[in-house]
Formats: sequence, C-alpha cells, structure tokens
Amino acid sequence: MDLPFPLRAGLVFLVGAVVGAAVNWAVYALAWHPRRLSPWCASWPGQSARRVQDFVPILGWWFLRREQTTLGRRFWLRPMLVEIASAVGLPLLYWWEVETQALGSAGPGASSAAVLHSVFLKHAILTAFMLVASLIDVDERIIPDPVTIPGTLLGLFLAAILPTAHLPTREAWLPYSISFEASQSRALSPPQAMSSDVADHAAARRQNVRSTGGFLTLSSPFPWPKSLGGQPHGGGALVGLFCWWLWIFALLPRRWFGRKGWGKAFVYFWAHLFRSRVTGGLLVLGIVGTALILFVWILGGEAWQSLLSALLGMAGSAALVWLIRIVGSMILDREAMGFGDVTLMAMLGAFLGWQPGIILFLLSPFAALGVGLLIWILHGRTEIPFGPFLCLAAMATIVSWAPLWAWTMPIFALGPLLLLVFAVCAVLFTLLLMVLRLIRERVL
Repeated sequence: MDLPFPLRAGLVFLVGAVVGAAVNWAVYALAWHPRRLSPWCASWPGQSARRVQDFVPILGWWFLRREQTTLGRRFWLRPMLVEIASAVGLPLLYWWEVETQALGSAGPGASSAAVLHSVFLKHAILTAFMLVASLIDVDERIIPDPVTIPGTLLGLFLAAILPTAHLPTREAWLPYSISFEASQSRALSPPQAMSSDVADHAAARRQNVRSTGGFLTLSSPFPWPKSLGGQPHGGGALVGLFCWWLWIFALLPRRWFGRKGWGKAFVYFWAHLFRSRVTGGLLVLGIVGTALILFVWILGGEAWQSLLSALLGMAGSAALVWLIRIVGSMILDREAMGFGDVTLMAMLGAFLGWQPGIILFLLSPFAALGVGLLIWILHGRTEIPFGPFLCLAAMATIVSWAPLWAWTMPIFALGPLLLLVFAVCAVLFTLLLMVLRLIRERVL
C-alpha cells in the first residue's frame, strides 16, 4: 500500500533521529580519544545512572543537562543539534530524491520506485558516515580508520547488491548532449543540409544511452566496454583486483626512514610491516575480498559493472588525494593533507564513483578557502581539517548531480584527452602550492 507523503516523511523523520543518535554514539566511541558523552556509552565514575528518557533521541540530551558539572557546560548542545539536523535533513533528502526525482527517474512502474528508494538508502548511509568522519575530524584533526574502512566496505557491498543505486546518467545528460552536438553541427555545416544528419545522430545517441543503462559506471558517458565485462573477459577482473589491493596497501602500516639510505629504509619498511599486528588482519581482508570480487565477476551483469565502478571510484579518488598529499607535502615542506583524507576519499569514491570523486574534490577548496581565511583572521590559525569540506562537497555533488553531470559530461567525454586536462590541473595546483608557501613564509 502506497502511504501518503506526509506519513512517509514522518517515518523518515523518526529514522533520521535514530540515525543521528547512532552518529553521536560513533563520534564519541570511535574517536582517537573516546569520550563517554553519549547515553549509549558507559557513564563515568561518579555520574548519575542513566534514565529511560536519556535514551530518547533529541530530547534525551535535554535531560542529560544535569551532567554539565562533570561533562562540561553545554556539552549536550552539539549532539542535540546533530540529531535535529539528521531528523530534518533525511526527510528533505527523501523529498528531493524520491518525491521530486531531482536526480532522474529510472522509468515508470514499481521498479522505478524501488530504484529511487535504493538510491536514497545508499545516500542516507553515506551521509551518516560523512557526519561521523567530519565531526571527529573537527574535534581531533584526524579521521580514524574504524569509520572509513567499514564505510568503504559497505559502499562496495551496496554496489554489488544494489547496482542501480548509483547516480543516474540517462536523463541528466541526454538532452544536453543532443543540443551540444546539434550546435556543433550547425556551426560546421549549413542547417538545411545537416538537419537530417543531426536528427539521425541524436536518435542514435538516444538508443546508445538506453543500451548502456541509466546509472553511472566507470566508462560513463561511453558504453560499457566488452573487455571489462564479466567472465570470460579477464580484463575487468584484473582492474578490480588491482584497485582492491591498492586500497589494502594504502591501509598497511608503512614507515619509510630514508635518512640512512635506500637499502636500510627498505629493510626497516618490511620489518615494521611484518611486525605490525594490523598487517595480518588486512591480508586476510584482502584475500576474502579477492574471492568475493571474483565471485561477482563470474556472475557478471549489472552487479559486476556496479562493483567494478565502485572499486575504480574507491582507488581513483584515493589515489588523487594521495598524490596531492605527496606533492603538496614536498612543496610546502609540511604535511599538506592527512592520510585520513585519503581513506575518506576512498569511501566517497566507493559510494559515488570516480567521476563524482573528481567533481567533489574540485568543489571542496572553495568552501575550505572561505572558512580558512575566516579562521586565520579570527584566531590566527592556518591549519583547518579538510575532511568536513570533502563531505560538504560530496553532499553538494549528490543533490546537484543532474546539472553537474550535464555540465561536466563533455569533459569526461574527452576520453584519453582527459589525462591532458589532469596534467594541466596538476601543474596549476603545483604553482598554487608554491604561491601559498611564499605567502606563508613572507606574510604569516
């Protein structure tokens, strides 16, 4: 039975409040320095016993005001606002993605409603993980692996079982691409002679898009290549396993001490790697993940296309920030970005794909620059956590996906020329970092 929208929004409101409570628990329990602020955490010695009303989302923090003498003045205000924001924001996201279908529709029928709800579910889960990562980063200037690793694994799992929950592409870029091609044709040839050709080209493009499916893949806006299909084509399996083990390698406890030469640095690197207790668990995770990836590759179809797209989004987004972290640290002679930003981008890429990963990374500095200048003016600090701005840009990318994809699709359609665009952007970014270092040395 189809419930009316106000009733559905009310249910989503309640779910959002519960999700906000879970976010608060994770923020205080998974931090580098855990704190017992949440009513779901064990209380400090000397605190009053938890009461039933303390566990009610939103209202429970009002009752916990009695703990201000031990937990600090107004300690309850931020977590209450987090749960309010979650309770209000989740119905707004539901209205935007399901009711207005602002990201695009999968077509008429019950299957369309299922796709819209799966997209919303995936984005709601990602939003919760982004909230946890952002709040911990604000508190401690660090994004812990217990947040980003489960988030990345969940993003890959959802990609395999909900393949159509990726961001849609069909309705977002098709009208733009047709008008774009038509304007190019009019500029090159007389309109009377080319009108039939433009119409035929547009019709062919429509058929091409319908044949590729309506969700974002690693090859979008181009059709899915046969060489990356499931069994028996081995190219896709190799790409997926390379992305998977690149992520595993990024998580390994690596230490490089180059002061005594490359030989000893290499020995110390492997000695530290083998002695770490984390290494064994990550290797087991890598082996289990390899088996599951191969299983989905054998199944093939949309599940494999979706999982491979998520794997490339995970590895590509993380590699982008990883490279900028290395180059930026060399130029600025200080840590440009924390490695938590790398693992955060891996999680965002696993949920959204490599194309949105690039878009959100390019959007994130705009908000960070304004906030950074304000903090420098008010407090004189030049370091700010970058994770919240990555998450803010990811949310902006999600809600504005249709116009963003219509605008950036011609750029991603450049194919191999996109590498040249990246090279130019890398050079400009390097010059920007050099200017920032000069300003820091001369002015700050």
